[in-house]
Amino acid sequence: MKSRRGKDSWKEINTSFVYEDSDSEAEPASPSKQKHHQNIEDNLLVEYDGFWTGGLKGIQRKTKDCGVEGGFIRCLSCSGEHAWCPSCAVKAHQWNPFHNLQLWNGKFYESTTLQDQGYVMYLGHGGHRCPCLSQQSTPSPWSDLGAMEDVFADGEGEKIYETQSGVSNLVVVHSTGIYSHHVSWCQDRHLHLLKAKLFPASITRPHSAFTFDVLDNFLIDALECKLRAMSFYQKLRILYDKKDHYCELMRVSRIWRDLVNRIRFGFGHETDRSPGPGDLALYCPACPQPGINLPPSWKDSYDDWLVMQRYVVDGNFTAQHMKMKTPEDDVSLADGKGYMVTEEPYQTHITESVEEREKSSCSNHRAVNAANVQRINLRATGVGATACARHGCFVPHAVVDFQKGERALIIYDVACQWSIHFHERVDWSYHLSLPQSIEILPAIGKFHLSTHKLLCFPRFSLNFITGAGHIDGEILETLWAPFNKISPMARSMTLAHRKEVLDDHMRDSNWKKLVGIGKSS
Repeated sequence: MKSRRGKDSWKEINTSFVYEDSDSEAEPASPSKQKHHQNIEDNLLVEYDGFWTGGLKGIQRKTKDCGVEGGFIRCLSCSGEHAWCPSCAVKAHQWNPFHNLQLWNGKFYESTTLQDQGYVMYLGHGGHRCPCLSQQSTPSPWSDLGAMEDVFADGEGEKIYETQSGVSNLVVVHSTGIYSHHVSWCQDRHLHLLKAKLFPASITRPHSAFTFDVLDNFLIDALECKLRAMSFYQKLRILYDKKDHYCELMRVSRIWRDLVNRIRFGFGHETDRSPGPGDLALYCPACPQPGINLPPSWKDSYDDWLVMQRYVVDGNFTAQHMKMKTPEDDVSLADGKGYMVTEEPYQTHITESVEEREKSSCSNHRAVNAANVQRINLRATGVGATACARHGCFVPHAVVDFQKGERALIIYDVACQWSIHFHERVDWSYHLSLPQSIEILPAIGKFHLSTHKLLCFPRFSLNFITGAGHIDGEILETLWAPFNKISPMARSMTLAHRKEVLDDHMRDSNWKKLVGIGKSS
């Protein structure tokens, strides 16, 4: 193809170079172009060789610390270009034990560990050797524990392997990998592990631990990415190691979540005070709350409709829960302390209440029908939650599992059916009560109201209720969307673990509302 000036077009020239085939008869490029292409290839080869064998230059020079020829070790985690001998590598990583090293074997770099280079992690003296270690009469770091039984010892896999006096192996799971180290113990070994930001995986004789960093990363991945614990641990195993400590991660992450929440809500250092129902939960910062965001004279300063509580109630039948094989082994760490209600009184209420299979007098609603469905293999067919209707914050200690089927505005998809015998059900129940001065105003969200009969519109429409404001009553539907991503993984958890996970995601949802809410003009 010729251009207007009679020369070959640039497309044709470049096509012969890019798509050159072994069978094609493309004309050879000019000598100047051949030289240019050769220079490009040479530069690429030099850069490629320098990237993968950059340490070879280090082998030919002295290490910076000891001056010995031959720095065969490099670190992938340290910034900059380094070449160390084994002793210098150990010295450089005395306070960085969770870095990934590589060793030049004469042909290529292969993975190595600090443990292979003679590294020992000293606990209790700022990373230095215990001065009393040589004076200890017994070589075992666990001898002072006597015959104490570690209930988690069998789940940790490997047995404790003592290498020398006061030293044993410790497997540490970090966000950059899974490492095995020789650890020199001092007294109060659990305290020294925690001071080193290592959380032990068992009670009396820990030989595996998790760094605070990897536990925080797991909780963040679970909240933001809805990541399963198995997927998180498989990532660490595939990238760094083949050892299996998944069971320890499940156990430690639950304890870590509970400790973090207690510290955040002021119960971390007070042993004489325990959190009560809903004390480990955040509530809406904008809804009117006496003693928090209302003045002492709020009853005289504001009209009743202005400070009226507005709640929306809805059920999520995706958040099912399967029956447990051994429920007697389940241990709860924060039963009723968050958004899920306390299990024992709720179960007592369910047992004592009379179940009536009601037929809807309105349209054929899914909420009524789904509540009446029997599923033999399910412990719970879903969850029901309460949130503030204006801002969408979950209400503490107000989330229940569905198992049978002043003024407060209660918005519910089937309020026309739910409100018929509401007061009678409260009077019949020993565990339910209502303040005598409160008035319940049932309403239906605007989206669901269109599916009801015409008679429901004037009675339950938000447009005709004084104090309802400009709300649609469907804000809980938006909160269920991210919730449905964790429902499959929580379906087969134990009851206590499932409630803790649901509480954590509700708490995270309210926290984002709290820090992201804007100032009113």
